[in-house]
Amino acid sequence: MNRFEQGNFSPELVYSPGLREVLDPYQKHRQRIEKELSEFLSAHEARDTATRVYNLAIEIDEDIDRILKDPLVRRLYEYDGMFFTPRGTRGFHVAFDGFHLLRSLSDSKIGAFFRGREKHFAIRWLLKELGTHAWVAHRLRMNWEESHTLGLVPKEVLETIIKDALERRREAAAGPPELPLEEQAFFQSYEAQMERHG
Repeated sequence: MNRFEQGNFSPELVYSPGLREVLDPYQKHRQRIEKELSEFLSAHEARDTATRVYNLAIEIDEDIDRILKDPLVRRLYEYDGMFFTPRGTRGFHVAFDGFHLLRSLSDSKIGAFFRGREKHFAIRWLLKELGTHAWVAHRLRMNWEESHTLGLVPKEVLETIIKDALERRREAAAGPPELPLEEQAFFQSYEAQMERHG
């Protein structure tokens, strides 16, 4: 896979005129994000951080595109770039595509990450928050490919959790478990001492 297919672009490559036109409208948002970041960071740091945000958007799109390539997904879900909505139900699965992720990163949102914070901490926090969207897209893609579900937790895991919770409820309803003989003897002697001194 080449660098273009992977979406890994150096700042110099992102600024190449031919590639900039091909990647538009993502490029427009990357430039807007870089401009806003330049209020808080040096030109190099702003360019590098904006490129990293841009690369996350490309990474997200790769996973979302793989999900959408399956015709079954289109029959079962509607996708608007932000949510997979099962047809005929009210539920949904949040999954921002790269474009919506970049668009949602408004100037005020960027400012909220950086105002009053040390810049390296703010960069890490920003990338971690945006990285959550990449993790979600990756997890959804993996779950779709493995078990044809868009839930973040596979169906088998949910069933195990529910089974364990029901078992614990049943045990709690039956009352506390019987204490072993050693513990019964200890507590009986302790209770006897408390009655004598009480």
